[in-house]
Amino acid sequence: MLNPYFAFGVPCGLLILYGIFAIVRKKTKITYLGFALFIISGFMAAFCFQILQYAYHERARIGEMALEQQLAYPLWTLFIGLAVGLLLAAVNIFRGYRRIKGSRAN
Repeated sequence: MLNPYFAFGVPCGLLILYGIFAIVRKKTKITYLGFALFIISGFMAAFCFQILQYAYHERARIGEMALEQQLAYPLWTLFIGLAVGLLLAAVNIFRGYRRIKGSRAN
């Protein structure tokens, strides 16, 4: 689960998918793409959180230095995907709030 191709590849793939959906959302008038963007960012945050939980479980089991030597990357880099996922989820929540507030005003 802490394989670098899995721990960093899945969030990168989700980020690429998010970018594709964001471009399509800008170019078209499909109304539910904003919700799809929220789902992608939420899944990315949840996935990265799960990876972090497993990393801290392994760190408690074998120690931080041994784990970092075994993985060949520092554990703090796992927080990057979580931060990006949470940031994108917050942006989408704000967009949804603005959209609902704007539709009620009309």
